[in-house]
Amino acid sequence: MKANLMAALGAALILSTPAWAENSCLMVNQIWSWKAPNDRTLIVEDTWHHKFRLSLMGPCPYLNFKERLGFQAVGGTGLSCLSKGDTVLVRNLGVPQHCPIVDIVPYTAQIEQMDKAAVKAQPQNP
Repeated sequence: MKANLMAALGAALILSTPAWAENSCLMVNQIWSWKAPNDRTLIVEDTWHHKFRLSLMGPCPYLNFKERLGFQAVGGTGLSCLSKGDTVLVRNLGVPQHCPIVDIVPYTAQIEQMDKAAVKAQPQNP
């Protein structure tokens, strides 16, 4: 019993380290939710509540409509990890728009704070 508990605690410690976060992957079939702070960025959360920031090649309209987004990985299966070159699909009036992913990184608390600071630093429209 103690051995099982120690093994579980050891695994939890390994999985919570920054090295694991760097090597983590966002599997297509594990996508839980997302939000779009702008038309070039998605913050995607998986079923394990790990967050990732996806940077898109160019502007991709209608990202804020959840029912209109899809994710397509080169591997083509739900077990594939999203990576650079994969695609976010947005349907606008039935026509799919392909938005290539140029970067995907774990969305750490530090990155989130930097994003919030950048939004506050932007000039407000009158």
